[in-house]
Amino acid sequence: MSVGLRGLAAVLVLAVGVATAAPDGHAQAPPTLPLIAILEPGSASRPSGGVARFKEALGRLGWVEGRTVRFETRYGEWRPDRTVAMARELVGLKPDLLYTHSDGAARVATQATAEIPVVVGMSGNLLDVTGVKSIAQPGGNVTGMSSNQLELDHKRLEVLKETVPALSRIAYLFNTAAVPDSALRGLDGSAHRLGVRLFRFGLRGPEETEGAFTAMVNERVQAVLIQDSVIFSRYSDRIAAVAIKHRLPTISQMPMFAERGGLLQYGADVFDMFRRSATHVDKILKGARPGDIPIEHPTKVDLIVNLKTAKALGITIPRATLIRADRVIE
Repeated sequence: MSVGLRGLAAVLVLAVGVATAAPDGHAQAPPTLPLIAILEPGSASRPSGGVARFKEALGRLGWVEGRTVRFETRYGEWRPDRTVAMARELVGLKPDLLYTHSDGAARVATQATAEIPVVVGMSGNLLDVTGVKSIAQPGGNVTGMSSNQLELDHKRLEVLKETVPALSRIAYLFNTAAVPDSALRGLDGSAHRLGVRLFRFGLRGPEETEGAFTAMVNERVQAVLIQDSVIFSRYSDRIAAVAIKHRLPTISQMPMFAERGGLLQYGADVFDMFRRSATHVDKILKGARPGDIPIEHPTKVDLIVNLKTAKALGITIPRATLIRADRVIE
């Protein structure tokens, strides 16, 4: 046998040895990437801007889709029954972590599993929604971001009244699944102290928005406080347009609300909270227990004023409000 043939034979023997060294296949199988299941309460036709920012932040931490992590997403299409079914389907995939946002979806996710870690990218009040033990030590399988939504709604009511002092009849547009009766009564009390009457308009889905504004006009409402709910935030441009049409000043925390035509935007940077939630996921994928990771709140509250909308409504914004504003859209 020539040297060349002997060399070829050696290569073939080595190849056979490698192929048969691990009959169970473990030596050949690529490592399985961690699976993050994403429960979206909304529609696939209008993906969440917050989740997109969460994924970007996660990528900067080294968790890149298809390379170091996998994602499976299910959409609730704004229907509570479907959201429950999608949560169960995701849990059935046995993911390493379940990620979601909004009060309703957070409640559904924690009801679907008590074992799989759950990270909530954005919630109005994570303590009340999920029943965790405390901010510092949540315990159990849940952690994430909480915006103190209900407390900030009281402050938004004050800002709205200070900006338009003549107001006496204000509507509160809210998601019926996300605001408990106790919170509504508390907001009524704040309105009473400000000398205004609060009219409640609870919605179950974005398709009810137009009807709610028609009802507001019939009640002679003069302005609208809009809860930062996921069922409204995807349609904030439409809400702002309808409010201007009916000549109603508005205030909300919804992302980009002022840019889309809302008069006032006051609250936390919601997109920043989604980005910060990526650190919770990073810690859990590296071995931390969700119950040991503190729930985080907004670190900064901003006021944005849209002067173009004020002009369209015939409103003069007080100098004190303009001086206080972090940003003015002209």
